Amino acid sequence: MVDSAESESREPAPVRRTAGWMRWAKRLIAVLVVVGLLLAAKDAVERWQTEVAAVQIRVHALDEKLLATEPPAIDQPPDQDSVDSSSADRQSLIEERTRLLQSLPTWQNVSLGSIILAAMFYAIGLLPPACVLHGALRGFHVPCSLMRATAAQLLGHAGKYIPGKAMVVVLRVSAVVSTSNTASLPAVMGDTPSRQLLIGRATTCVFFETLLMMSVGGALAGCLMWSTPLPQWVKWAASLMAVAACIPTLPPVMRRVIALVSKRRDRSRSVETAGGATGGEAGSDPSTHASTAAADVSSAITWPRLMSGWAWSLLSWCLIGLSFACVMKAIPAYNGLPVGHELLTVATAAISLGMVLGFASLLPGGAGVREWVTLIVLGTVTDPTHALLCVITARILFIVVESILALASHLYLRAISV
Repeated sequence: MVDSAESESREPAPVRRTAGWMRWAKRLIAVLVVVGLLLAAKDAVERWQTEVAAVQIRVHALDEKLLATEPPAIDQPPDQDSVDSSSADRQSLIEERTRLLQSLPTWQNVSLGSIILAAMFYAIGLLPPACVLHGALRGFHVPCSLMRATAAQLLGHAGKYIPGKAMVVVLRVSAVVSTSNTASLPAVMGDTPSRQLLIGRATTCVFFETLLMMSVGGALAGCLMWSTPLPQWVKWAASLMAVAACIPTLPPVMRRVIALVSKRRDRSRSVETAGGATGGEAGSDPSTHASTAAADVSSAITWPRLMSGWAWSLLSWCLIGLSFACVMKAIPAYNGLPVGHELLTVATAAISLGMVLGFASLLPGGAGVREWVTLIVLGTVTDPTHALLCVITARILFIVVESILALASHLYLRAISV
């Protein structure tokens, strides 16, 4: 069998063509990510403008009512009863108009300090899942530093706005594997299959972190729903969702799921290898890969790693909920808001349930689903206009924070790969 290094030196043109295609593929992925982010931001801004216009229409209607209730002219003798009634109605309209103007989302009404706090809490809340990913990579013996795992995790958020969610996996796995040292892997196969093994393990780690994050979010939302004034059937449904969300994270269940995915990947890989083999040459024994994968899963998916992942994911959701609570405080509400832990509880329940179900929808960024679910929960503590403005503001803010962190991660990964 010809050595891979010798074959590469004999055929430099195909190698160069492959490298060229990879560069163009990365550029295409970058364009898709940017377009997805811009479309998501454009949709959020348009919805914001629509809601502002609706509030302005209500203010204009009140202005017309105030004109209709103006005091009568001096030459007309006023009726005392009608004057008292008209004065009370006029005062009520003035107070309602004042509250509407105060709730109008303008730069004068929105608290910039609360928005900055919300951005900071959300940015910090995106960091704990990187520790989960790094721990999984260590468990599967994928060489990757904590800084690189963090950059890969943050870069993947930009892929949420591409249909299918697959771009998240592509961005994170490419960030981990592109600079990984394959020499540190066990020498069970050649260089090219070893890289394939790295990609498979990194994909498994991304799957583990994502499933754990969504499961913890669903469980947290299910528990917090009991503190909201939602109907009892909604609370019981949320409790069942919390139990169902915990089941996939149990190590025996997680091992079985990952083992099934690994077997399918190995089976498809063995078919491709067999199809590409000539004469007496054949690929490696699939049973050997299956046993190796099973051993990797058993040693990587453990109860201590699961508990650590739960703790990091729970911290992340609490910070995201705190960020959303700051968004709610930043926008003045027409009828006021709960205070203290009540606001934090409702905000965390609303945003965690919305993001989890939005993820399950497989729509780009959970568009529509996240907002609809979050509005249902927020509708129990605030008026519909304020709830919708909070959801739109959070969408825009999260896109901005994710884009900045993804860009910084991309620049960092380029710097360390030079």
